[in-house]
Amino acid sequence: MALEWVVLGYAAAAEAIMILLLTLPDLDSLRKGLIAVTTSLLKPFLSVVPFCIFLLADIY
Repeated sequence: MALEWVVLGYAAAAEAIMILLLTLPDLDSLRKGLIAVTTSLLKPFLSVVPFCIFLLADIY
């Protein structure tokens, strides 16, 4: 169970870092590259959503 929460924490941390870097001002050249990387990474991260639902169902 702890490993599941570690994986979920890493995924959430990666998404939070991407959001922070995308919202910082004056990083237009970096922003274009990050948008491309983020869109390619979010597709596999969408598999985390059913995993989160499973964890919530396991708790309740």
